[in-house]
Amino acid sequence: MDAETPEVLIEKALTALKEENAGLRMQIEEGMTEVQHMLALEDRGWTLIAGMQDKDRLHGLSLTELQDVIKFMQPKIAAGSLPGRASDLHAGYVWGRGINIEGLERRDGSQGRQKGIVDFAAKKVNRESFLSATAQQELQKARFAEGNVLFLCNKGAKTVKRISMMEITDIIVNPDFPEDIWAYQRTWNPKPDDVNSEKVSRWYYTNRFSGTRRKSFPNTDGTSTPVDQDVTIIDGRFNRQVGFALGVPDGLAGIHWSEAYGEHLRYGQIVTEALSKILFKIKNNSKKGAANAAAKVALAKGAGNAASMGGDQDIEAIRTAGNAYSFEKLRPVAAMAASAWNVSNADLLNDSAAAGSSYGALQALAPGNRNAMTLMQREWVDLFTEIFEFFGFNAPKIWFEPIEAPDVYRQSQALKLLSTELTPAELRSKALDILDIAGNPEVSNTLRAQGIADAKAAAQQASPDQGQGNGTGGQSSAQKSDLRSDGIGEAFFAMQMDEFRELVERAESIARRLNESN
Repeated sequence: MDAETPEVLIEKALTALKEENAGLRMQIEEGMTEVQHMLALEDRGWTLIAGMQDKDRLHGLSLTELQDVIKFMQPKIAAGSLPGRASDLHAGYVWGRGINIEGLERRDGSQGRQKGIVDFAAKKVNRESFLSATAQQELQKARFAEGNVLFLCNKGAKTVKRISMMEITDIIVNPDFPEDIWAYQRTWNPKPDDVNSEKVSRWYYTNRFSGTRRKSFPNTDGTSTPVDQDVTIIDGRFNRQVGFALGVPDGLAGIHWSEAYGEHLRYGQIVTEALSKILFKIKNNSKKGAANAAAKVALAKGAGNAASMGGDQDIEAIRTAGNAYSFEKLRPVAAMAASAWNVSNADLLNDSAAAGSSYGALQALAPGNRNAMTLMQREWVDLFTEIFEFFGFNAPKIWFEPIEAPDVYRQSQALKLLSTELTPAELRSKALDILDIAGNPEVSNTLRAQGIADAKAAAQQASPDQGQGNGTGGQSSAQKSDLRSDGIGEAFFAMQMDEFRELVERAESIARRLNESN
């Protein structure tokens, strides 16, 4: 039987690799087909949403389309690489330094708190829904995967609960302004572990509806669905365009690029595996030589073997042997996902090389991305304010700390320079914030006196010409005389004046004695 040529061996090896990865490729192709089918909205045209009561038709994602997107996005965020990373980055940038609500800050003492707001915030259900750090991270993930956040607000019980868009089965909109959703229908199984339990449906009005509430809405089968009179929905609908009734998930814009990046990584893995399996090729000028070479190679065991070849044979290492697929060339694909999600490619890939090995580029958040995260913060402030106002609290001041934490040393310098413009209590409170110490913001009389003395000392030590320079960019010797050196000069001058006065007194004494002797 004739020996197979190296080309045939390589072809067989590649075929075997293809067969081994057939299942993987099939999964990739099915996943990409699903993504393309789901996300190619421009090929399907804008789907229109039908309201149950008014039959208005609205532009944007339909409820069914939105829920299809959610079904695809949620597993990707939970178990995927880039979508999960992007979701975590959003949560970190937006909520990482916390949110401040007037009356609920750590160090505001007992002043300025509205009646009842502390008790409202202390309820466990409210903390778990939107006030705790864990709840806020979950809300950001819901925004990333669902694009809509729904809060069930019970004014009588003063509680807030949240529900998923996956439980919404219909909506009613304002017939004159279809962007305004007046009511949501929710359908859920209160006993999911009981196979005999039946699903329950309820309508909830939103806080946009100001008319008389109905007790129920009729269904097409002749039955009716009741309206929960005790609960009002306050919703956050993000990334909408004019005419959209429902929000659009943050993650939707970049998910197809994320999937493409993952697909190319898998194919690169296949190429790397192929390159690692074929290391040498044997050249033969005859079929007999090829057969002999095949036999010798088959008998070789272990590493570091020697081959005895004939005159018409040669062993040559394949130039690509041991090489890997050039994965760094896939960064532009990941960059498309990063751009759609308003994060840096270095952050998304957790790869410093993606920032060009620049420490500054790796640490800094680009202004465009920072503004996008700041806009998200403002949207959350609006939504939280709406919730507090619904429960009868005067709109409290709500704000986020700067996304990028300022340098502690620079903060301390600024605080010192502005100390004359702040009260001792304000100075101490800010100092505790900078040091992250949960101390008492009240200022004792001793500390107040010390603060006044320090402020005076700081004013005496300030250099009026600091930051000024001469023509060469430096300071002249005259300019270098700040108030501290002037203080030293004044001390020398005082000493000299004392000596002069002593000399005058001695001269006057000598003159008196001479006059007396005469």
